[in-house]
Amino acid sequence: MRKFTKAIILGMASATLLVAACSGGGEAKAPAAGGAASSAGGAGTSATLTLMDISYSTNALSGTAGQPLTVNITNSGALDHDFTIDKIAGTATLDGKDAKATGQNVHAPFKAKGTGKVVITPSAAGTYEFYCTVAGHKDAGMKGTLTVK
Repeated sequence: MRKFTKAIILGMASATLLVAACSGGGEAKAPAAGGAASSAGGAGTSATLTLMDISYSTNALSGTAGQPLTVNITNSGALDHDFTIDKIAGTATLDGKDAKATGQNVHAPFKAKGTGKVVITPSAAGTYEFYCTVAGHKDAGMKGTLTVK
């Protein structure tokens, strides 16, 4: 009788774990190629972007017009890099401070091995290029696309 009780308890525990694993808790997007992870919800979207020497960890980011997109950025490279977007309407901050620069709608510089958080709240849907302004980096492929729906 004792083995039978253990089997029932084990079976019930397994079923409970299975139900918990199969039930989702909110909407989440799978990580994009290159290591960008995004999550959606009422508070906007977040992503992780690593700046490497002459490349970004992903060349695609996405967000929603009117909602904040938080991009957690790490410069793992030995060189200084930046995250720049031209011609995007809305607001942008780098670690809570204005990230807009003359001639560019978003400009966030990162020293070698530096980290920071860029929050962009685009006001209009569209496709926007992001890139590094360090000489030769964009031409070498250090660029990507932000898609705002």
